[in-house]
Amino acid sequence: MNKPFEDLNGQVAIITGGAKGIGQGCAQLLASNGVKVVVADIDADAGNTTAQQIQDAGGTVHFSLSDVGKHEQIRALVDETVTHFGRLDIVVNNAYWSVRKSVVDLAEEEWDRGMNVMLKAAYLFGKYSFPEMQKVGKGAIVNISSVHGVAAAPNYPVYASAKAGIINLTRQMAIDGGPRGIRVNAICPGWVRTSGTANFNEARTKRMEKLYPVGRGGVPLDIANAVRFLISDQASFITGHALVVDGGLTAQLQDSFVVIDE
Repeated sequence: MNKPFEDLNGQVAIITGGAKGIGQGCAQLLASNGVKVVVADIDADAGNTTAQQIQDAGGTVHFSLSDVGKHEQIRALVDETVTHFGRLDIVVNNAYWSVRKSVVDLAEEEWDRGMNVMLKAAYLFGKYSFPEMQKVGKGAIVNISSVHGVAAAPNYPVYASAKAGIINLTRQMAIDGGPRGIRVNAICPGWVRTSGTANFNEARTKRMEKLYPVGRGGVPLDIANAVRFLISDQASFITGHALVVDGGLTAQLQDSFVVIDE
């Protein structure tokens, strides 16, 4: 019997938003499992740095300067990947763009940008990657949603709406992709410590961590491990599922946050 995840060796993956944070963690972990990784990002410096780190660790990687908020760049990215590596097996839709504003203050252009990067991009990657995956006989897509896709927080309308949309788009893509040998799943992360949360001071971090039954926030590797499982043959009977990876955050009632003095 093959060891877990050996089936990933030699496959080709596009990881959007792959230069930093969760995307970087996914790129590094999959490359360490023999996946040929295309790191796609709008940050050239961070993208090249991540690619170099993967290469130095013995992985196979290609960096693509791509804005997945633009239709033509998604199509070009899929074509570039197939031209460079000869095939496409995996897509991890991780890129995001958002702002914290109320619906009153949110500009229409900000709504459109967030939806294009987070939701429309996932649809377009299905449109252009499905035919390439069919050529190799199977494929796997993981769409990164969020706990914000199943619950809401103040002043996050475009993020919450896009992430909720990703969950049902995932189900639809799974239904459409199944007969083609393509599985599509989503992951709903809780709070993950990345460079974007670097402004959290120690006191704020401790308050955040108390909200999680496991006693800590997540790290990119927590999400990358879930991605690796979902794209592997170990998950061959799992599709159309939104896997919550949140340290137990959404499993609890508000009672958990009330301190009762005895």
